[in-house]
Amino acid sequence: MNSPQQPDLLSSLAGEYDRFSAAQRERTMAELRQVIEQVPEQSEFTNTTRYKLLGPLFTVIALGMLAMGIHQGKTGLMVCGGFLALLFVLVTWQHRHAGQHAFMRLTRSQLFVDTLSAPVALADVVDIFVKDEGLVTLQKLTLRPGSPLPTHRAVRQLFGNQAMALKSPQPHIRIHSAGLMSHGRKLDCDEIAALLNAYWQAAHAQQELDALQRNG
Repeated sequence: MNSPQQPDLLSSLAGEYDRFSAAQRERTMAELRQVIEQVPEQSEFTNTTRYKLLGPLFTVIALGMLAMGIHQGKTGLMVCGGFLALLFVLVTWQHRHAGQHAFMRLTRSQLFVDTLSAPVALADVVDIFVKDEGLVTLQKLTLRPGSPLPTHRAVRQLFGNQAMALKSPQPHIRIHSAGLMSHGRKLDCDEIAALLNAYWQAAHAQQELDALQRNG
């Protein structure tokens, strides 16, 4: 006696399931959009003025060593002081525009660096490592096996902004710079890592959102 009602029941259940699926899909898409919108569409980064400020100071110290060597008649001290003075003068000159040029840029899907031939897809990144190595700051982004690697060019600058794309031991990008600044503010290693991670999450969220929209 209940048989005639079964199609209506099945139809009702199917409708409820469709409504639930649609609501769940909308919630998921809203959550993904929140992750994406947590970061600006684009962020630009410069190096810091570390050597623009320290270069002249070290030059004065080196000149003091040179003067002391001349005064005391110590050839070794004279040579060392003279060499260091020339070195720090060169560093100061090379970093005279420090903090003015954005050499690195992050979008919600890619990483751009001046010395790389092509952008790096953030969705290909599997590990992020940031370390202050004293003279320079290191950013290392490990990529999944088989990820396309750009080529890189060398910069002719001491402690300059240098990105390298390396295949061994696994595909990765290494970025060295004299610190990192955004909007004129110096970032510490934790802040750099947090920014990279936030953009990495946004890239993955965008991938998932695109897939949901295609299948919708």
